[in-house]
Amino acid sequence: MRTPLAAGLAVLVLGMAGCSTGGSLATSSPTPSAASSTPPPASTPRTSNTLQLQGPLATDSSHEIVGSGRGCGFGPPLVFDTNAMILSNGRVVRVAFAVAAQGSSGGTYSATSPLQQYGFTPLTLSVANNATTGAGNRINATSGEVTVTSADAVKGLFYGTIDAQFADGTRLAGGWLCRVGE
Repeated sequence: MRTPLAAGLAVLVLGMAGCSTGGSLATSSPTPSAASSTPPPASTPRTSNTLQLQGPLATDSSHEIVGSGRGCGFGPPLVFDTNAMILSNGRVVRVAFAVAAQGSSGGTYSATSPLQQYGFTPLTLSVANNATTGAGNRINATSGEVTVTSADAVKGLFYGTIDAQFADGTRLAGGWLCRVGE
């Protein structure tokens, strides 16, 4: 009786060991911080965005429009402008940023400087009446950071976190995923 029980527990432990969770542009340069001074822990890349907005534009990635949040570009800079989420009133909010990320290392970047063309910050929210028009009112970040946790230009995979406040009082926090070319 003990042998089957021990074998079953061994299989369970081994199975659990494999589990894990997971125009011209001015770009923000990395800033020293506790988050960027130590190497990030080994982790599995995200499979989706986990962004949450609180305040006037409250929504989260569970309301992400199908097909959004998949593509981005890396030149450098790293340009992420495809995440779109539906608000309770049917309008659409889009998260966008452009930072001077490196092709093979992470970093932490200011959400507010340097200012880009037309006075926009590196991180903005855009609010549109619907997903079809795509254009709308842009809202600048007033504080915060965009962190690139992992950067792999060869594989076209970048991911990290955002923690920022915006001029309208909206707060944005959570994880983002960028797969270049998707």
